[in-house]
Amino acid sequence: MPYLSALLPLLAGVISFGLGITAFYLSKNGIRKNFLKLCTVTVHWQLSWVFLFLCTDSGYADIICKIGYSGIIFLPVICYETICMYLKKVPGEVPVFYGLNLGFLACLWTTDLFILGPHKYWFGFYPEAGVLHRLYLVTVVYLLGRVIRALIRVYRDETEPVRKTRIKYFLLSTMVFSLSGVDYLLNYPGLVKSLGMDLYPFGGFFISFAIFIFILCHFIVLNMTLEKRVNRKTRQLSQSVKDLEKAASVKKNFIANITHELRTPLTLIRGWTDFMGDGEAGVVPENLTPVIDKIKVQTLSLTHKINELLKVSKFDAGMDTLALTRINIDTCIFQIVSSFRGLIEANHVDLNYYSSAPIPPLYIDREKLKDILNNLIRNAYKFTEQGEISVTLSTDGNNIVIEVRDTGVGMSPEVMETIFNRFQQGDNSKTRTYEGAGLGLAIVKESVERMYGHIEVNARENQWTCFTLTLPADLEKKEPESVVERRKNDRRKTDKPFLHRERRKRDRRAKDLAQIDASDLIQINLMDCNKDVSGQVRKIEAKKPEGTIVIAEDNPGILDLLASALKNYTLYLAGNGELAWETITQVRPDLVISDIMMPKMDGFTLLKKIRSGSQTTGTPVIIITSLSERNDRIKSLQSGADDFLTKPFHHLELQARVKNVISLQTLEREQTKREQLEVFLMVLASTIESKDTYTGGHVERVANYARDLAGRLGLPPARVNDIYTGATVHDVGKIGIRDEVLNKPGRLSDKELLHIRKHPVIGKNILSKLKIAPIAVNIAYCHHERWDGSGYPNGTRGKAIPLEARIATIADCWDAITSNRPYRKAMPLSRAVKIMISERGKSLDPDLLDLFMDPGEAIFLNYLPQSLKEEYKTSENSGARQRAS
Repeated sequence: MPYLSALLPLLAGVISFGLGITAFYLSKNGIRKNFLKLCTVTVHWQLSWVFLFLCTDSGYADIICKIGYSGIIFLPVICYETICMYLKKVPGEVPVFYGLNLGFLACLWTTDLFILGPHKYWFGFYPEAGVLHRLYLVTVVYLLGRVIRALIRVYRDETEPVRKTRIKYFLLSTMVFSLSGVDYLLNYPGLVKSLGMDLYPFGGFFISFAIFIFILCHFIVLNMTLEKRVNRKTRQLSQSVKDLEKAASVKKNFIANITHELRTPLTLIRGWTDFMGDGEAGVVPENLTPVIDKIKVQTLSLTHKINELLKVSKFDAGMDTLALTRINIDTCIFQIVSSFRGLIEANHVDLNYYSSAPIPPLYIDREKLKDILNNLIRNAYKFTEQGEISVTLSTDGNNIVIEVRDTGVGMSPEVMETIFNRFQQGDNSKTRTYEGAGLGLAIVKESVERMYGHIEVNARENQWTCFTLTLPADLEKKEPESVVERRKNDRRKTDKPFLHRERRKRDRRAKDLAQIDASDLIQINLMDCNKDVSGQVRKIEAKKPEGTIVIAEDNPGILDLLASALKNYTLYLAGNGELAWETITQVRPDLVISDIMMPKMDGFTLLKKIRSGSQTTGTPVIIITSLSERNDRIKSLQSGADDFLTKPFHHLELQARVKNVISLQTLEREQTKREQLEVFLMVLASTIESKDTYTGGHVERVANYARDLAGRLGLPPARVNDIYTGATVHDVGKIGIRDEVLNKPGRLSDKELLHIRKHPVIGKNILSKLKIAPIAVNIAYCHHERWDGSGYPNGTRGKAIPLEARIATIADCWDAITSNRPYRKAMPLSRAVKIMISERGKSLDPDLLDLFMDPGEAIFLNYLPQSLKEEYKTSENSGARQRAS
C-alpha cells in the first residue's frame, strides 16, 4: 500500500518539474526565475513525501520530514512573490516573511516546536505539527488571502481580453492550488481522528488539478493570442487592399495627368516646329532649316520614348484595354512592312513579306498590332548589317502566326532568356554598339499577351533571329466588350476644313501630333542609326583655331551639337572609344571630350588609356554623359578626368568649361616650361663657372644679390624670380670666350679685352632662342652698360638700360670687387664700399645703389663671409665714435 500512496506525489512532482522547465523558457524577464523557484520547491515537497511514504523506519522518517518541510516552509511566500511579480506589484512585506520562515526553519532543525516527529497513517508516515506550526499556518492563510485579493482586484480592473482571461485562470489555478492545503490537516492526527474522514490523497489531487488548470490556461490564452493576431493581420491586409486600390486609383489618375502634362508640351514643340518649317512664320533662312529638321527628329524621338514609358505604365496600372476592329490582317501587315521598305533597302538589306494562305477578315487591335510589328521590324533593322528581313503570315488551327526573321547578329541562349524583360538588352555594358532603352520587346510581349497570344524567340548567334507570335483568330469571343462598333455617319471622321479662306484645307482631326506613326519611326531610325558614324573620324577645321579637340561620342545628334558649339576649335569627331584613342595618339590634341557609354571602348577605359600613356598622360579630358549618378561622376574624377558635364547641358556652359580646361592646361604647360628653363639655366650657369675657375660661386652670389635688390624694390614675385634666373646666366656669353683669356692671371691686352667684351652679344644670341626668357636676355646683353653711357656693347645710358640689367650690374660689380679675380685679389671691404659709392651716377643707377648700400637693410653684406661682416661693422662703429667725438 505505501508504494501506491507514493505514486500520487511522484506524479505531482514530475508534472511540476516539467511545468517549471517549460515556464522558464516561455516566460520573460525576472518572473521566469521566480516561477522556476516555485516549481522547484513544489517538486522538493512532493519528492520528499514519496520517500517518506516509502520509508518504514521512524528514525529515517523523522529526517525526511524535516527535509521536506525545509522547502514547504518557503512555498507560500515564494508563491506570493511570484504572483506579485506577474501582476507587477511591489511586494514590500516579502523580506519580513522570508525572515520569519528562516526562523521556522531554524526551529525545525533544532527543536521539536515546529514538528514533533513522524506520525504513522495507513498510507505511511506524515509529519506531526508542533506549537509553532500553528503560527506558520496563520502566515499561510494571510499570504493566500493577499494573493486572492490582488488577483481579484487586477481581474476587475483589467480591460485587455487576453490578459483578463489569463488572470482569471491564474486566479482559478491559485485557488485550486490553495486547496492542497488540506494536507496541513494531516499534520494534526487528533483533528483527523475527530473528523472521522480520510483526507489523503486530496492534497496531491488538488496540486495536480491546479497544474492542469494552469496548462489549460496557457493553451486558451495562446489560442486567444493567435486569434487576436489573425484578426489584426486581417485588418491590416484589409487596409492594405484598400490602400492598394487607392494607390491604383491614384496611379491611374497620375498616368492620365502625366499623359496630358508630357504630351501637351511635346505637341506644342512639334506643332510650332512644323509651323516654322512649313514657312507659316515667314521664310526660313537656309542655315536654320537643318536646325529645325534636327529639332523635329529629336522631338519625335523623345515623344516615342515617352509613349513607350506611358504604355508600360498603363500595363502596370491595368489600364491597357483592347479596341477590336474587323480588318484584313494580310493587307494591314503588308502596309506596315511597306512603310519600312525604303529605309531598310537603302542600307542594302532586303525586306520581304510572305503570306502563306488567304485569311478572312478578323477582329484584332490594329494599334497593338502596329506597335508589335513596328518594334520587331525596327529591332531586326538595328541588328542586321546585310542579308534579309522577312515577315511571314500563316495560320495554325484557330490561330494566326506571324514570324519576323532576320539574318543579323543573332542571340546567345543567355540573352534569349532575358530578352523580353523590361530595360533589358542583349548587351547592357557601357561599350554596347546598339542604343535603346530596352522597352520595345517588353511592350511587344505584353501587347501579345494582352491579346491572349504568346511570343517566342529562336536564334543562332552571329547567324539569324526569329520572333514568332501566335494570336487567336477569335478575340471577339474572348473579350466581346472590347469590340468597337463603327458608326457610318461619324461626324468626327469627315473632313472639316477651316473657314478662313487663306488657310489650307486640312482634316482638323487627321493627326495627333503626340502619336508616332511609321514615317516618324523611319526618321528616328535615320537619326539614331550610327552604322556609318562609328567607322571613321570626321575632321572639322576652324579658320582661326583656338585649339584642337578630339570628341568621342556615338550619338550623331550630340556630335553635331558639339561641333556647332565648338566651331572655334579644330575638331576630330570619333564615333567610338577605339577610334578616339587612335586619333589621340596621332594628333596629340589640346583636349579630349568623351562620352561614357560608347561602342568598342567606353569612356572610362579611354580615360585610363590616356592617363597611362607616356605621351598622353597630361592631356586634359572632359567626361560628358547622360549618366547622372553620383558614383559615375566620382569615378570620372578619380580616374583622372579634369571636368565633367551631364546631359542636357547649355552650349555656353560647354564652351566655358572647354575654355577653362584648355587655359589651365596652357598655364600648366607654361609653368612646366618655365621650371625646365630654370633647371636648364642653372645647369648652364654651372657650366660657365666650371669654365672660369677664378669665379667659383660668382654666379650664385650675383643671382642672390639681384634677387634681394629686386625684392627690396617691391617688384612682383614672378618678376623677382625671373631676375634671379636671368642673373644666374648673366655671363653665359663667356662660353664663346677662349679659356686662356678667361683664366689669364695677369692683365688682359687690348686685343684680349676686345675679345672678352664680345660675351654680352654671345649671351644674347644664345638666350634669344629661348622665347620665354626675355629678362634673361636683357641681363646677359646689357649688364655691362653704364649709367653714364660709357659701357658696352651699345653705350646705352640711364633708364634706357633695362631695369633688370641695372640691378644685375650692381650685383655683378659688388661681387667682382669683393671676390678674387684672375688678375687681382678681393679688395678690403671698406675700400669696396668707397668704390661703389664713387660709381654712383657713373656706372651704377644711383637710386638702386642707394637701396643696395642702405645700412638699414645692408643687402651688400648678405652673402659675404661672416668674418668680413663683423670686421666691417666694427670699423663702422669705430668711425662713428670718432666722428661723434
